[in-house]
Amino acid sequence: MMRTRNLFPWLMLMPCLLFLLLFLLVPLLLLFDQSLTDVDGLLNPLPGFSLAQYVTIFRDPQYLHALWTTLWVSLLTAAITVLLAWPAAWLLVNARQRHWRTLLYVVLISPLLTSVVIRTFAWIVLLAQNGLINGFLLFTGLIPQPLSLLWNMNAVVIAYVQVMLPFAVLPLITSLNEIAPALRLAAMSLGATPGMTFRRVILPLTLPGMLTGFIIVFSLAAGSYITPLLIGGRLQPLLPIAIYQQAMQIANLPLAAALSLTLLVMTLAVAGVAGIFLKRWEKKNHG
Repeated sequence: MMRTRNLFPWLMLMPCLLFLLLFLLVPLLLLFDQSLTDVDGLLNPLPGFSLAQYVTIFRDPQYLHALWTTLWVSLLTAAITVLLAWPAAWLLVNARQRHWRTLLYVVLISPLLTSVVIRTFAWIVLLAQNGLINGFLLFTGLIPQPLSLLWNMNAVVIAYVQVMLPFAVLPLITSLNEIAPALRLAAMSLGATPGMTFRRVILPLTLPGMLTGFIIVFSLAAGSYITPLLIGGRLQPLLPIAIYQQAMQIANLPLAAALSLTLLVMTLAVAGVAGIFLKRWEKKNHG
């Protein structure tokens, strides 16, 4: 009876573990094997294993620039998203009337209910030279000619932030809900001003939610290719676009696999650094 009780959690996890094994671990191993394949001038695979694809990535300035740009754009997107998510999460948690809170939740998650292609084309309608924003600015006389708001990295970051804002707000809401109201009252009863209470009590306690949202947004931004492809254009130096071009247009599958694994390692490295920082913060504050 005791042995059956100990095995029950593993039996419940077995379908999930099998699913992850078949559709995550096995494809990653096949991708790694593909990345170790060298090709000739006609992209025919050569026998044996080789690190030629990784040497190409880290010797070619084009791919190094794409790697750095992807890292920078993803970090910037995650930072802006977390900053914008904080007041939104605070408003959702402290909304007193239930119907207002429900409405705010609907507005928050509404971008997730539409296709990424539809959201992207909506931004094209807004940012194009004959779009709504340029039309309004021209109508009001604020600009003499249309601005170039599309086909650049700024447009990509704006679209990223709008799409990924819910992924940063929801972890922050969880952190804010875990803060006991008595802590705020105790700080203010000891002479702390509302600003000091926010800086020394509320903000530090929401750090786990901020880092969680940061990691989620960074990972999604680093791996997204539809939004930068449609809004930024195919010439933007981003790794997802380079992977798409190598896999779908050039058919250089080994190089696409090596680029994909490089992107995966970069994402895991940033997530790992954020996780280490969070563990050290928890150990420092909670022992």
